[in-house]
Amino acid sequence: MKKVLSMLFLLVPLILLGCSQKEKRFDHTALKDELKEEGIAPKLPTKFPMAIAGYERVISPHETNIHEVIFNGEDGGMKFSLTIQPPPVEYINVEKEDVTVNGNKGFFIEGPGSSIHWTEGDYHYFLTSYSEKIGTKESMVEIAESFK
Repeated sequence: MKKVLSMLFLLVPLILLGCSQKEKRFDHTALKDELKEEGIAPKLPTKFPMAIAGYERVISPHETNIHEVIFNGEDGGMKFSLTIQPPPVEYINVEKEDVTVNGNKGFFIEGPGSSIHWTEGDYHYFLTSYSEKIGTKESMVEIAESFK
């Protein structure tokens, strides 16, 4: 019995550690502050299925209410882009699969360049993955549901 308990005490932390390695937390504080200075307060991702080394803001040369952020991976490549804009946003002739993100209706478009789209509160979100491995519907919904 003691051996079984000892094995459980060893295995449970290892299993939990293995499960937690799947997703990486993202501290969006600096990005949130930048967007707040521009007068918007959208929700932002807090978890990704890989480590994010940083982000870049795409600044339009003309005045617009569309905000875009590119998230770069540790290898330096672009992994995700996020577009935030006020609703409503109209899509025409798009092959999509309905999804729910934190109780909000949305849809997923399979890629290359898979994306998930949904409206929550004052913002419409459009998150695109540039990796086939991490751009699955399940992965994209999980990232979208991490927005805080």
